[in-house]
Amino acid sequence: MTAPIRFSPTGPDNWQSLPDTPLEYAELLSGLPLGQDFAYFKRPEAKLRAGIWRSTAYTERYDSYPSDEFMIILKGEVTLENDLISETFRPGDSFLVPKGFKGIWRQPVELLKFYVIVE
Repeated sequence: MTAPIRFSPTGPDNWQSLPDTPLEYAELLSGLPLGQDFAYFKRPEAKLRAGIWRSTAYTERYDSYPSDEFMIILKGEVTLENDLISETFRPGDSFLVPKGFKGIWRQPVELLKFYVIVE
């Protein structure tokens, strides 16, 4: 049986109190991403997952973003930059980073977001 899944902006029970752990990153330019990732939903055969993610401040460079990722910023901000754009996303903003994006992820403060990833 399938049913709608409610995403809580505070994550699942006790998620906010879990200690930060190292997170994946591309080419690290500054800082170190520490935080938590929780997938509310996974469909491995479709290479799809959706959840909530938090991280400390850091900056990284992507030569090729590894997936299509839709995000909704809940807390903090991130600026995406390359030769064509420099755009900052803040709480309430939603956006999609397409697979193959080449540029910089500049996150000057702690970030909390919902995400949907298709690899």
